[in-house]
Amino acid sequence: MKKMLVLLCSTFIISAIFATNGMNMIGYGARSSAMGGISFGLLDDANSINTNPAAISFINGKKFDLNLGLLLPSMTFKNSLNEEDADASTFPLPAISYVQGQNSCKFTFGVGFYAQGGMGATYELKHNMYRDYQNNPADYISQEYHSKIAYMKFSPTISYQVTPKFSLGLSPNIGYAMLEMKMPFSMSPAAMAGVVNPQNGMTFGDMFGAPMDQGGLGYDEVTASADMGDGVTATGFGGKFGAMFKVNENLSIGGSYTMSAGLDFEGDASMDMTSMFGDAYLRMLGGALAQMGTDMQNATPEQMEQAQTGVNTNLTNMGIDMSLGMQADFDAEIEFSWPQEIGLGAVYQNEKFLIGFDVNWINWKDSMESFKMDFNNGTNDNITKMMGSENLKMEMPMNWDDQIVIAIGGEFYATEKLALRAGYNFASNPVPAETIIPLFPAVVEHHITFGAGYQINQMLAFNFGYEYIPEVEVEVENSIIANEYDGSSSSLSENVIHMGLSLDF
Repeated sequence: MKKMLVLLCSTFIISAIFATNGMNMIGYGARSSAMGGISFGLLDDANSINTNPAAISFINGKKFDLNLGLLLPSMTFKNSLNEEDADASTFPLPAISYVQGQNSCKFTFGVGFYAQGGMGATYELKHNMYRDYQNNPADYISQEYHSKIAYMKFSPTISYQVTPKFSLGLSPNIGYAMLEMKMPFSMSPAAMAGVVNPQNGMTFGDMFGAPMDQGGLGYDEVTASADMGDGVTATGFGGKFGAMFKVNENLSIGGSYTMSAGLDFEGDASMDMTSMFGDAYLRMLGGALAQMGTDMQNATPEQMEQAQTGVNTNLTNMGIDMSLGMQADFDAEIEFSWPQEIGLGAVYQNEKFLIGFDVNWINWKDSMESFKMDFNNGTNDNITKMMGSENLKMEMPMNWDDQIVIAIGGEFYATEKLALRAGYNFASNPVPAETIIPLFPAVVEHHITFGAGYQINQMLAFNFGYEYIPEVEVEVENSIIANEYDGSSSSLSENVIHMGLSLDF
């Protein structure tokens, strides 16, 4: 049983790499997804466990849904050094639901496993700080930019039919998430709080940030390679409350509230400042040679050796041991939460067709204000000396906005066995241009969907859905993340295929 649970969790974590309403999928299951993601007012869908748990009160008997989506994203990043497409990939998106209801009982029970959502990307990009300093500093060395945040939920569910027309539902959930990130991470020189000269209090940040004509190194940002490629993980708890009112035989209205789920990630991370320090070392050499009345191009071997000796002596006096290098390992802790939501929807249905409308508010503003990262117990005295501590607090601003999602969709019963479906979903882009980076391109807005369902026999039905998400390109004028994103653009488009089997017994 334990091995099966680990395998199931791994499947969801691997799958939930992209989503389309911020970091959420527009719908859960092939039927809902084919209708633009409408779900709050649906009465007979087992995947309501993950949208409006009160709806399962109106499912008689037992119902099992097995769904698999295949996501095909396409991403491009451009800046002054790059025009690159992200690695092409296809990601599976599973959803499993089981509901057991009985006509003689007011309680209905269910359970679901869902890939709730996530996002990520992988690129090979040039960065101005990463060059071949050993051979030719004019040559760039491409860096891997990789991210993946994935969140899955296990949701036991209970609903209670207060009256034949009104029900309430509760779905507590256990969440498991994984975060991977590998990229050059830039920060203000002020973050280097280690003291160079105790007599005057000058820090490494002062030295790196001061203009070169004032004896500094002239950096307006410092860059390190941050690597959490092995993944940091988190567990969290949340819950969903729902209500469903069946106005009459044709009209139903439902709504739900989703609690914010706190996720405190823990794992291993590393920081590598080798390239940054290599560039700084060249500037130190340049400064030493300038004091000798020459420069890199015209210095004699003797002058170069003398300058290197002087620079190395100064670094030793600052407490930097060149033999230790500039890479350190840390214990990483990251504060994060999946956002709270409020959703409301209505469905009208008769013998010929069904039509539904949803509106949903997602509180990204609170959960995606920033990534707060604590790197503790650093293993390299050079990094500790420059940063002023073996425990580092770092923050990447995100400043996402809250998101309004509007969905409309329906199905037409072409025959007794065949249902044709279509829908449209609009989600406002929550990501401001100044914090767009290629690893978090959650910017798409429009979703055009269609699909079909076929009743194979009295017990078994097959459902198919397709989402087309047209490309959105966001241009960045001035980034508050890093200089490399100034004047850049990130684009994202997606295609999603859904398939599902629904079993009534």
